[in-house]
Amino acid sequence: MSIADIKLFLQSIYPFELLTPLQIDDVIENTEIVYYKQNQKIEDTDKYIHIILKGVVVEKDTDGKEINFYGEKDSFDFNLITNGSKNSFYTVEETVLYRFPLEIIKEVASKNTEFYKHISKTTKERLSSLASENPYLFAKIRDIPIQPPLIVDYNTSIWQAVKEMTEKSSLSILVNFGNEFGIVTDSDLRKKVILAKKDIEDPIGNIANKNLISVKTTDFLFDAIITMMKYNIKRVIVKDEENKIVGVLNEIDILSQYSNQPQFIAIKVEKAKSIEELKNISQSFINTVRILHREGIRTRHIMRFVSEINQKIFKKLFDMLATDRLKENSCLIVMGSEGRQEQILKTDQDNGLILMDNFEDPYIEEFAVKFNQALKELGYPECKGNVMITNPDWRKSLSSFKESIFEYINNINPDNMLKLAILTDLRPVAGKTELAEELRDYIFNHISDNKTFLSWFAFPTIQFKTPLNIFGGFETEKGEHKNEIDLKKGGIFSIIHGIRSLAVEYRIKETNTFSRIKELSKNQILKENFARELIESLEFMLTLRLRERLKKIEAKLPPDDYVNINTLSNLEKDLLKESFKVVNRFKDFIINHYKLNYIS
Repeated sequence: MSIADIKLFLQSIYPFELLTPLQIDDVIENTEIVYYKQNQKIEDTDKYIHIILKGVVVEKDTDGKEINFYGEKDSFDFNLITNGSKNSFYTVEETVLYRFPLEIIKEVASKNTEFYKHISKTTKERLSSLASENPYLFAKIRDIPIQPPLIVDYNTSIWQAVKEMTEKSSLSILVNFGNEFGIVTDSDLRKKVILAKKDIEDPIGNIANKNLISVKTTDFLFDAIITMMKYNIKRVIVKDEENKIVGVLNEIDILSQYSNQPQFIAIKVEKAKSIEELKNISQSFINTVRILHREGIRTRHIMRFVSEINQKIFKKLFDMLATDRLKENSCLIVMGSEGRQEQILKTDQDNGLILMDNFEDPYIEEFAVKFNQALKELGYPECKGNVMITNPDWRKSLSSFKESIFEYINNINPDNMLKLAILTDLRPVAGKTELAEELRDYIFNHISDNKTFLSWFAFPTIQFKTPLNIFGGFETEKGEHKNEIDLKKGGIFSIIHGIRSLAVEYRIKETNTFSRIKELSKNQILKENFARELIESLEFMLTLRLRERLKKIEAKLPPDDYVNINTLSNLEKDLLKESFKVVNRFKDFIINHYKLNYIS
């Protein structure tokens, strides 16, 4: 690999992209490429920083427990700089690594504040950072899910205690000594039982640690985090106001709550008693998305996070506003980007209501108006295309929806194709979900084997020109959007709609584009490498668009689909060009698959 290739590789990885060209050159001059076979220990982790070029590495703690896995472009030993980690690293498969002397990294870090901030941030400091910026971490501990306590008597045998620990999937055992409690963790079991070859019939109390650190249910989650940092521990005991143990709060639970799971905010949604409470939760979304984006959470995971919260808000509103009869005889659906679980910022409403045949309720229209007005108050703009339950076209019986679909199929025009595309992304939110599934099956049954119609349905995939000229450079807009590119028209829409067309043809019920691509690859419709390129290209374009939208919101400008080419780094320009090339290859695939050259 040439120096230029190494430089391009490093500049695509955070935090190395924070380095100046001269600093990157300093690192490259001291770069070595090393090769390890499967199941080999990575040597000299106390002397070098490693980045994976190819392969997979597993991190193990001093007890041999697997605690993390790392793949391509991951660096796994920055902790050595901050806390002298004693963990070991082993290859899971044949692995190729770049490695740089630790001293060089330290020297570069001393000259680059942002780079230093990243490599010196420990897990606990990351938690502290999140707590100071994220208002949800100031929730009371009583309002969040915690692990129930597993309590055994101190005379219980080690074998019996571990058996209960396994059956209840607990991460620790609390030991009752009568007048006090102790704790045994999985680490204690390895060190004090397995390595010490202790008799498993001995009392569990013999290996318990009595120095328990606790917090109250009335404390803030932030207080628990600070307590963990102060005592350098990974869990705290939770006690109620009467000093009774009610659970265990683990560090890993807090991190997973924030980084991957929407339950933390979802609890507030479920507890909300009014639209005003939902409004307060909804208004904080922008800040949450901004933090997740800045912390490096992948865009498609942010999409899922936001989508899950949106769905809970829509369901909560439906439960608040709909009559019991309406709940029992209808299904609330979302469509468009929300139906695909790809809406991050609140662009518009795309919702519908499927009614049971012959069901009538004089309050339906009143409910529809209240529902859409409430969403508007929560910050969800009205749909410009009027795809909302206030529109009778999107609020009707199952049979009426089927009749409309039959009409769309037999009268091909742009408006009908658009309506059908919107419906193919439907996702049930509340009510009788089987109505939505029956409608989806009806779409599949009438389209999947109709090759002629599928060609017309897929045709919009090639509707917009990919913004690359014949020399491989960008073709930017003129006039108001001079030097800008419309990312949606340039590539995002083509991938989404082309994949949507294939999903309908092959009866894939997933609505999320990334999930659809994976299913198409799994069913060998798309080659695995090409599917991976589509996923990475789509995510890169969506990430660019998210970053630009957040900037515009910060500047109090309306968010849109445009990115100014002059604001991109050289690496980002190269990656965008590569993404557009993947889009062109995908368009060629769709053209050939659906014989689009034969229709006009």
